[in-house]
Amino acid sequence: MKSVKCAKCGFVGWSDAETCKKCGESVSAPNVYATQSPAGNFSAPSAATAYPVAPYQVSPYSNYNMMPSGELKNGLAIAALVLGLLNFLFTSIFVVPVIVGIVISVKALNKIKNYPSEYGGKSMAIAGLATNIVSAVFLIPVLLVLAIAIPNLMASVRAANEGSAMQTLTNISSAEATYQSTVGNGNYGTLTDLRRQSLISAEVASGIKSGYQYKIDVQSGANGSPAGFTAVAVPTQYGSTGERSFFIDETGVLRGEDSHGLDANRSAPPVDSYRRYLERPESRRSASYSD
Repeated sequence: MKSVKCAKCGFVGWSDAETCKKCGESVSAPNVYATQSPAGNFSAPSAATAYPVAPYQVSPYSNYNMMPSGELKNGLAIAALVLGLLNFLFTSIFVVPVIVGIVISVKALNKIKNYPSEYGGKSMAIAGLATNIVSAVFLIPVLLVLAIAIPNLMASVRAANEGSAMQTLTNISSAEATYQSTVGNGNYGTLTDLRRQSLISAEVASGIKSGYQYKIDVQSGANGSPAGFTAVAVPTQYGSTGERSFFIDETGVLRGEDSHGLDANRSAPPVDSYRRYLERPESRRSASYSD
């Protein structure tokens, strides 16, 4: 058992004794940080030396407060994955969603890398980026097919509309001949007049049919001048609904040419000489024809 020395009389006794057996002074266990005076007596250490402070050490738990207080944000990662799956399932028929999916995936990965304590879902972001890239690869042949199919489809639509316009003007010419010989007293009728006699359909009488606009100008046979009429058909959207404009008058000769969206007139070549128009390559359609 350890001993303790009385600070008053110097008697050495057991450390568990509360008072000195010689002088009765109260004693206690010595402070390991106490200093000894030249006289041999111990004195209490100062506040600066009694409890020395150990050098500051970083606790292994110093990053505890940096841990997330709640669930990590993974909205961007989920959005990237969902877009990637949709783009993959629909074979990337739309360009914009693929680009948006790739951008969101990269943004989600950057957020996760720079703020790991706030953003999560790295595996979903990687999966979203992968599926969007695969969709972009599939998009290339789809675009090639569309680049070939769309011009051919538009050309077919234009050809069908032009055929309809030629047939409609031919019907108008027949309706004008009937109107002149029956109720017109030698004159020709407008679209409204022809419709009133049920000689043309209501659609043609409205002036718009199958991508073409129709107009009729009537010349009366007053003052000894011969009666006449001119009917034209012009594409409502040049290049989309049609390219050629058509013209017909009381002679019954149907004429047509590419007038760049303007009305055709009597100077246009007859359609009979234009019959090969639809069969010729696109590069030769601008060739001129003579009557």
